[in-house]
Amino acid sequence: MAAPLSTQARVGRRIVLTVLWTMLLIVGVTIGLLVLVPGIQDSIQRASGAVAGGAFALSIAVALILLGLWGISANNRNLKHAVDLIAQVDRARKETIQLESTRYMQK
Repeated sequence: MAAPLSTQARVGRRIVLTVLWTMLLIVGVTIGLLVLVPGIQDSIQRASGAVAGGAFALSIAVALILLGLWGISANNRNLKHAVDLIAQVDRARKETIQLESTRYMQK
């Protein structure tokens, strides 16, 4: 028996990757906020004493934000393509079933 269309198009993997890229975006925004808002950084520094330097953390935050945005857009585009492909295959399958059923009914 053939595998379901959703596994053939790897829709589940694309959804997981979109979630991963979204998490990276959120981590990047969080680090950026920690670096840019002085009150938050000071309170966290007092609580844990382990916050990295401002310039390095800011560059990491920008990199994570850009990586997250890029990944979300790429996976969203791939996911739309996979869903469109599944819809086209399903439409063609229904047309084939309809043609086959009318062919046998004519006899």
